[in-house]
Amino acid sequence: MGDSQVSDDSLVGPLLRAVRTDDVMGHVARLSAHDRYQASLGLERAAEYVAEAARAAGLRDVGVEHFPADGKEQWWTFRAPVSWTPLGARLTVHAGPGTDTPAVVRADHAEQPFTVATYSAATPAGGVVAPLVPVRGDGPVGAAVAGAIAVVDRAAFVRGSLVADLTAAGALGLVTDAPWKGTEDAPHVGRIELPPDSALFGFSLTPAPFRRALAAADRGAVAHAEVAVDRTAAMPLVSGVLPGDDDAEEIWLTGHLCHPRPGSNDNASGVAALLGIASALARLRRSDARYGARRPVRFFWGAEFLGNAAALHGRAQPGGGGLPAALINLDMVGEDQALCRSPFVVERAPETTPTLLSPLAEYVVEQVFAATATSPGSWRPSPFLGFSDHALYADPSVDRPAVQFCHPDDRFNHSAGDGPDKVSPVEMARSCVAGAALAQLLASDGPAPAVRTGLVERWCRGEQEAAARTARDGGGADVDWGRGLLDHVARRNAALRALAAGAPLTEARRLAGAGPAPAGPPVHPRWHGPLNLRAMLGELPPGTRSVLGGMIAEDKHHLSVLFNLAIRADGARDRERIVTETSYGLRRPLDPATTTRLFDALVESGWLTEG
Repeated sequence: MGDSQVSDDSLVGPLLRAVRTDDVMGHVARLSAHDRYQASLGLERAAEYVAEAARAAGLRDVGVEHFPADGKEQWWTFRAPVSWTPLGARLTVHAGPGTDTPAVVRADHAEQPFTVATYSAATPAGGVVAPLVPVRGDGPVGAAVAGAIAVVDRAAFVRGSLVADLTAAGALGLVTDAPWKGTEDAPHVGRIELPPDSALFGFSLTPAPFRRALAAADRGAVAHAEVAVDRTAAMPLVSGVLPGDDDAEEIWLTGHLCHPRPGSNDNASGVAALLGIASALARLRRSDARYGARRPVRFFWGAEFLGNAAALHGRAQPGGGGLPAALINLDMVGEDQALCRSPFVVERAPETTPTLLSPLAEYVVEQVFAATATSPGSWRPSPFLGFSDHALYADPSVDRPAVQFCHPDDRFNHSAGDGPDKVSPVEMARSCVAGAALAQLLASDGPAPAVRTGLVERWCRGEQEAAARTARDGGGADVDWGRGLLDHVARRNAALRALAAGAPLTEARRLAGAGPAPAGPPVHPRWHGPLNLRAMLGELPPGTRSVLGGMIAEDKHHLSVLFNLAIRADGARDRERIVTETSYGLRRPLDPATTTRLFDALVESGWLTEG
């Protein structure tokens, strides 16, 4: 930063005073009232609200772009979402074989969020009355579900082929409590997502009403189901900018707008935090010229993954404006740590390209937590996992440093329990200040050289100490893996020290990339545009796709391993080196059999080739 800029250690205090937490919490509450499916009337209304708030916050060139929601391939391998808005969804389970018998279960999506499964098929006007048929365990679905509503227990629901089996057998819909969260005393309806072209409807219940529905199904009872759907909405993408030099690469901030209501932490919190960041930075710029910045700071709000795919695709075109210098993604940033039991996490940029972004992000967050230490809460760093929008920037074809602020382990996530009462004003203030301070430093070309060198040196020492502990404790009997990790971290640290001292990226890449020459055939990527694992899985034969789907359902981190393997395929590394470097990047040894199965799937899909 030049002499005209404020020092980096004076950013946090002014930003804490500039962030209007009450306004930010108000945004969370208002956004939480909308059913924000990826292409829906609710998302369009939420986008218009965000655009209006962004203009009021001081952003320039605020606009809402609308994309067709037709399910067709639009941005490289990314398909547009399918337009779907539930106008009404009601289920009444009767005690016996006729609708004149008492109702034992009533569920209405208007009163209880998450009741209707996403992408449920519409029923005829007035609904349908159909028999209830129990589906339990791992047995076959059976012909009895034809023209009926399946009442599905958890053991049957988690089978990867259940929806396809029910559809093939001619079922009308399904009812289950499988995704519920919370406790029996305080249960919350959980999310069901059907395929976008589903011929079924679905209803999600909590355990007590589900048990009544299952008992009714055992008695041969019927249910009345009515689902009305609108399919006219487009996919909106909101953007706005704090100006800088016209010829400078921009800093981007993103927060995905979509989620069924209330979706307060996931991700009304990130959307509202971006509005708070924009307002705070604009306010400081107006009050003190020292807060001006060389790089423009651009904000995007849209559907998860697809909004960023659309933004990247448009900006990558000739005359489109170009890609960012760096990106900050905010996803699930407002969780009340006491209620949701998840710390604030800085998810680092992947280690495929040396960058100072991760040390700088952690430096800022550390300052923010020190300044708010009178309030409880903790934070920690995480390796790159890639479960949100920042993943698109890790692809070698994009290769822009990106970090994420998040609370990843919210016990209310994807359920009706994720309401505004689970959002903490303190955590929202921390997220806003951390995001604003990091964006300001990046837009002003980072902290002063002496500060940059010092913080990077301290970070590198901490990394070497953490690697030594992991090598000792996490590597187990694999001494060679532990030694390899220490060498990997030492090379990464050498690259970051060089960047901090002003070396070009080419020199940092040379220092980070030294390693054993590949002994096996080199692995080449064969996809177009940013890595899209959903499309890759779609290229697999049904059997392999079912196996991988089951693995991912059992442990979501298998998806992260899959992603980390793919982005290291650069035509220079062989399989062994890719797997080894992935394990170092994730800071843990990988199970050989599981990793082989994941790597083989990437090759079987045609997205990677060996040789």
